[in-house]
Formats: sequence, C-alpha cells, structure tokens
Amino acid sequence: MSRHDHWRPVSLPPLRTTRYSGYPEYPQLPPIACDPLHDLHRVPFLHKNSEYRVPFMAESNLTEANGNSTTAESSAEKAHMAERHGDTAYDPGARSPADTHNDVPLTPTHAEEQPVERQEFMSGWPLYMLTMGIWISLFLSTLETTIVSTSLIAISDSLSGFELRNWVVTAYFLTYTGFLVIYAKLASIFGSKTMFIFALTMFTVFSIGCGSATTMEQLIILRAFQGIGGSGIYSMVLVIAPALVPKTEYGKYIGIISSVFALASITGPLVGGAISSSSSWRWVFLLNGPPGFVAIAIVAIFLPASKTERTTDFKTRMKNKFTRETLQRVDFIGAGSLLGASVLLVFALESGGTRYPWDSSAISSTFIFSGILWIVFIVWEIRLERKDNMPQEPIFIMGLLKDRQLASMMFTTFFIGFPFVTILFIIPQRAQAVYGLNPVQSSLSVLPLLLTSPFATAISGVLTSNYNVPPAHLILIGAVIQLVGVGLAVSIPLTGDHISASQYGFEAVMGVGFGLTLSTVLTLGQLIVSKENAGIVMGALTQIRVLGGTIALAICSAVLSNDLRAGLAGLIRPDEFGQIAESLSSINDLDPERAAKVRLAFATGYKRQFQILTGFSGLALLAALFLFSRHPVTVKGAAAKETPGTSIDSYELAARGSSEAQRNT
Repeated sequence: MSRHDHWRPVSLPPLRTTRYSGYPEYPQLPPIACDPLHDLHRVPFLHKNSEYRVPFMAESNLTEANGNSTTAESSAEKAHMAERHGDTAYDPGARSPADTHNDVPLTPTHAEEQPVERQEFMSGWPLYMLTMGIWISLFLSTLETTIVSTSLIAISDSLSGFELRNWVVTAYFLTYTGFLVIYAKLASIFGSKTMFIFALTMFTVFSIGCGSATTMEQLIILRAFQGIGGSGIYSMVLVIAPALVPKTEYGKYIGIISSVFALASITGPLVGGAISSSSSWRWVFLLNGPPGFVAIAIVAIFLPASKTERTTDFKTRMKNKFTRETLQRVDFIGAGSLLGASVLLVFALESGGTRYPWDSSAISSTFIFSGILWIVFIVWEIRLERKDNMPQEPIFIMGLLKDRQLASMMFTTFFIGFPFVTILFIIPQRAQAVYGLNPVQSSLSVLPLLLTSPFATAISGVLTSNYNVPPAHLILIGAVIQLVGVGLAVSIPLTGDHISASQYGFEAVMGVGFGLTLSTVLTLGQLIVSKENAGIVMGALTQIRVLGGTIALAICSAVLSNDLRAGLAGLIRPDEFGQIAESLSSINDLDPERAAKVRLAFATGYKRQFQILTGFSGLALLAALFLFSRHPVTVKGAAAKETPGTSIDSYELAARGSSEAQRNT
C-alpha cells in the first residue's frame, strides 16, 4: 500500500469558517487529516473567490492519533468549542474516526466528514431568463392593484354596483394580505418552486374568471381568489430573490425587480383607463392570460428545485409532501384568525353608515368578533413561539417585535400603507366624480405621483448601495416629505372644471416620499434580521402595508358615503341618490345647478379623506423616529457580516420563520 493511500492525522487548530483569499498556504490549511510534507497535494486547490465551510474535527481525535496527550482543555471546554462551531455535542465516550484509523484507512472516501457547503449563485442566461419570469409574474400581480383604479367606475356602471366598487379592490387586498406569510410557510414544506408555480397558475386562471363575471358579487368573489394567487407570487419572490445573488449585489438586483412596481404603477391606471374607454373593462383581467402562462413556463424551466425536488420523482414528491406530518406544520389557526379578523374589520368599516347604521347590531357584532379574532391570533402566535412540543410553525414570531428597529419598521410600514394605497385610487375617482373626466383623462391625473415615486426609489437604492447611506435615514426623510405632500393635498380647490397645477405639484412631493420609504423599508428589513427570519419579516412588512391600505380604503369609503348622504339630503330624491350610488354617469342626467352641487359634495368628501390620510402620515413619521440609532445599519456593514452557505435550499428554511431557531436560542 502506498504511503499516499491514507492520510496520517496531525494536530491542528479547531475548525473555523474561513473566507479564503488567493492560494492556500500551510497556516491557512483547514484541519483535515494529512501529512503536511508529503500529502500537501491532497489539499483542494481553491479559487480565490471560493468559500468553504470545512468540517470540524475534535482535537481529541487528532491528539490521540499522534500519540500526544493534551489535557489543557476540559471536556466542558471542548463541548463548548464543538457547539460554537455548529457540530453535535461533544461526547468523550464516542468512538471517533481516529479510533478506527487502524481498521479502515482514513482516506477521503472513508473519513467521516460532513459535506462541504459551497456558496453558489445563479449567473448568465439562466439568471436572466429566471429574472424575466419573476419580473413578468410580479408585474401582472402588481398591475392588478393599480389597473382597476381607473376602471372601477366603468365596472360599477356595467354591473350596477357603485357602492360595492371598493370591494373589487378590497377583496383582492384582503386575500393578498392574508396569504403572504402563509405562502412563505408552505414553501418551506412543499418547496418554493412548487408554490411559485401554483400561485402563478391560480392567479392566471382566476384572472380569466374575473373577466367572465356577470354580477358584482361574482367579480368580488373571483377577485378574492385572484388575490390568493397574487399573494403567492409576491411572497415567493421575497423568498427566492435573496438566494439568487450575493448580498453585496442584492441591492442592485432588488432594484431591478422593484422596477416592476414603478412600471406597473405608471402603466396600470393608463391601461385601465384606455381599456375602459375604448373596449370592454373585461380585458382589464383577461389580458393576464397569455403572459401568465408564459411566466409559468419560464419558472418551471429555469427556477432551481430544492434538494428534495431534485432527488425524487414528481409522484413520490407529491406523496411525501401531502402527509399529515407536513400539514401539521402549517399554522391554520393563526392564518384563519388573521384572515377572519381582517375581513370582519374591513367589512364593518365599509358597511358602517352605508348598508347598515353605525349603531346597528350587525356593525357592533362585527367589530366585536374582529377584536376577538385579533386577540386569538396574537395569543396563539405567542403560545406557538413559547411551546416546543407543538408542531405548528407560527405565522409571525412575536418575539421579533422586541427589537426596537423592527417594531418601528412594522408600525411605519403600516401607517405608510394608509395614504399610499388609498391615494392611488381616490385621485382618479375624484377626477371622474368632481371634474367629469373620462377614464383615460383621470388616469393622467395621478401620473406625477407615479413618475416621481420610482425615481425616488432608484435614488434610494443608489444611496444605500453605492454611497452606504443608512436606510433608516432615508426612511425618516421620506416620511417627512410624504407628510408634507399629503398635507398640502388638503388645500386642493373644491371647485373648478379642470385639475389645478398645484395638485400635480402636491402629487410629485407625495411620490418622492413614497419612493424613499417603501422599498427602503424592505432593504433595511433584509439587513437587520438573520437569514432564518428574512422570509417571514419581508412577508410581514408587505402584509402589514397592504393591510393598512385596505383599512384606509374602507375608512375613506365610509367617510365619503356618509358625507354624500349628509350633503345631498334635500337636494336630490332618494331614487336619484340610488342611481348615483350605482353609476356616477347619472350625475350628467341632473340639471346643471344640481349637478354642480353634487360634484361639490364629492369634492368635500375627498377633502375629508385627505385630512384623515394626513393624520396617518403623521403617525408614520412618529413611528419612523424610533428607527434612529447612533450606529445605524448600512448595506456594506451588513455584507461584511454575511455568512457563507446561502442557497435556494437555505432560503426555503428561512421561509419557515425559524420557529426552531427561536426555540433553540
């Protein structure tokens, strides 16, 4: 047997995860068993950019093989060292590989080494194609949140349901919000690729269903299912994107992905208005069909599967996934209570003062049951976090809110969602109700906001990535600018036959504020939490922003309806009010004097909405103040602390919300 057919163990320092630069020299060698003089050629030839996590070998194994007796370290110290480096607990009685080196030569094929983890990211055409598929998917789901803003009047006129118009938006947002974190959990069970394709298919199919609806009630129900698919698309992008590129490139990559929000925000109202004016509103939903199926094909081909999906066939994989053990991990109680609490709260706010009096038993009981479900959700999630013997993984880890910055981000995002989501809808509606503009003209009324918002988002990405500006500072500046812009919108003239120039200026200011805050919050969230919690925190930030916008839509809708009823009492007959409630085009049937008073009543109601949104913008600024820190987090500072081993599989573990990690710490 050649002397090179086995390795002779030597005593070397314990394992440390090391970033190697240049070619390895002897002092940098990992603690593998080798003859340093004759077996140096067995050491892997490392590329200067490669990163390895070398297996830990207990020092007792090495010293025993060399015939040395090292007694300086106690068993407790060795156990601590092994635990520190991520290995199993130290067992002095365990039979080590060194104990058996006389029985079986300690060679690379026989040594009991852990597999080397290498950090790998996508590149080249596979990355470009997958990015295109992700971009198309996210564009379609985001487009559905803005394209209906200028189509709602046409939809409500066609289906005779002006008072139910906001439910077309609210139904989508409620399920979109309720399933964001649920999808992240399901991805850890069934695989991110499986859940991404499922969400894309569901979104595309129900988009076609929405285009075929014949009643307002049908459309609302189908929109809810469409929102479930859209929620999965967004959630899966948050889970997958961090694993595609290194953290140093993540800011630029997420900027490319985030450009979808800019384009969807700009084109959504324009496309919706153009379709409603020149064709049937049904194409607002039907147009998702062809590109949706294209995105499904791209994701199916280019998205890497998880380890389980790569090593088993489809039939076996499906059989193994849908088991009692895997389903027990899903927090159905938390998901159901969160969704139920949100639906009941929005229903009470939407229906109070319109379909039911505020003091009616229907509204009171709805508020009460919503409050009960919110309490159930919070208590249940805390219990799951504290109990080790429960199989469910919590939807949200309440312990994360103990961090001041993370809690501040949650409240800031929640209150920013109030004006951001609502203003995208009330500005085009106001243009049609107050000035009598058509859908295309009303879509142009919100253009300054839509143009400045992505511009500010791009600027914030450059400042955080290239100039290392702390994201918290940009969030605070953006919150101030947003408050100024929304506050100035209160002064928009109530009368006139065209949109004033000052309104366009106010929208531009608001857009800068929104652009500096919304994407920067996600960037900061990615930096301040661990990899294990990244998926659930990103999903929670988006979820709470959309929830805030949904609640704001309900509040503003109720305020407008109540103001109209009070302002138009005695001016028009009940049947005329009913006609206006079903279709705004009925205003043109009134005589000019009464039509002008009706439009003034609408303008007054929209002014009240801006006043309410100004208050919530102030709360967003107050919450953002708690982000201040003497040593703020920066992109480059966080990248320096990045640990190796990031991959699609590891981020599927991150999507679980790290319930196990929380229980072990």
